[in-house]
Amino acid sequence: MFATRCRWRALVASFMPPSAASESLVKHGAKGSAVIELTEFASCPPLSAVPIFTGFARAVTEGLIGGRVWGGAGVAHALHSYGMSLVWGEGVGDAFADLIQHLNTGAYRVRDEWLQIDPRWDHLDWTGQLQAERFDRVNFRFDETRFRAAKRAVLPPGWHLAPLGEGGFDLADVTVTPRAFWKDYRAFTAHGGSMAALRDGEIGALAFAATRFDDWLEIGIETRAAFRGLGLARAVATAMIERCLADGLT
Repeated sequence: MFATRCRWRALVASFMPPSAASESLVKHGAKGSAVIELTEFASCPPLSAVPIFTGFARAVTEGLIGGRVWGGAGVAHALHSYGMSLVWGEGVGDAFADLIQHLNTGAYRVRDEWLQIDPRWDHLDWTGQLQAERFDRVNFRFDETRFRAAKRAVLPPGWHLAPLGEGGFDLADVTVTPRAFWKDYRAFTAHGGSMAALRDGEIGALAFAATRFDDWLEIGIETRAAFRGLGLARAVATAMIERCLADGLT
């Protein structure tokens, strides 16, 4: 409602955790791979060259959240602790076969993984080679003019907006919480932030910063099941965007 569709898409592949057979393949048959796990990330290719938002991968490589990173000559694969991952770098083409082996065997994988591919390498045969379900992720760019012209959300009686308190940092009955993206509540409030819709102290919906770097911010929006259909999501999203604009984020 406040964005325009961008002209590029990102290939997204969904993997499930591996079977015991594939784990055995990695342990006994994947020697010599050009993709190895890294403990230092300075050698990773620059994320700034990737033409999609890479905040979750940057959070991993900069040690702001848990995760793992594998790499080789001009290529890297970063896995966020929540399950999102990214393959990128100028060497992806040369390392394609090794990347496919690494991703398909996936002995590291303990939960579902949502892999995004650096769009510069969309032309490679990911669909034919990856043992995963493929999606095209459509990205949107925020349009401040449309946002300013949009009708403002009106909260139902009894509801008000406020930053999310520490008790809402890890809600049990929503799909995604700030806990999945920040090490602790202190880091979340210092570098991220949020807005919540509350009634009598109970949280109905929240909009929060999942990642924030430079003038980029990714917002997550959740509404608790009992409070859907009240317009709370629009209200918290609007309030969060207004807060971002006030902070100079565009």
